[in-house]
Amino acid sequence: MSLALSSTRCPTFQSASQTRTARRRVAVAAQASSDPLLQKPVARPAEQPSSSEPAAAAAAPAAAHAPAAAAAPSAAASGVTIEYQRQQAKAMRQYFQNLKLTETVEKSKVFGWTRKNEISNGRWVMMGLLVGLMTEYATGVSFIDQLKLMGSYMGLLDLD
Repeated sequence: MSLALSSTRCPTFQSASQTRTARRRVAVAAQASSDPLLQKPVARPAEQPSSSEPAAAAAAPAAAHAPAAAAAPSAAASGVTIEYQRQQAKAMRQYFQNLKLTETVEKSKVFGWTRKNEISNGRWVMMGLLVGLMTEYATGVSFIDQLKLMGSYMGLLDLD
């Protein structure tokens, strides 16, 4: 008899990747249960014909549509009706319209703290520092002294 180790693992021990995968599934399931757009539709009870209609009138259309009903599952059995689909389509359309509007408003901002303005402002500052450092290298006058000189030439500072 050979005492070779089996390649199967005990089901109570899981690898780290299996544990992470299981945790992700639980997290996604928790998110889906809290978000109403990600929940499965709930089947509504089928409407019963009113008692004032005769039973024969209700049976005649049912007999005429019996082959079609047998071929495809009914809307009540699947839980998704045309009206439910229409409501969900309207909600999705409204959601994406709001998303598009928000994106358009963010892109159309010209003044203020926008990403585009901050990037261009940062580039101009880097260019100014580069010019100041290159001038300091060429003339031997420090960057601060250059600012003082510029202010006195423009009449903004009186350094005498």
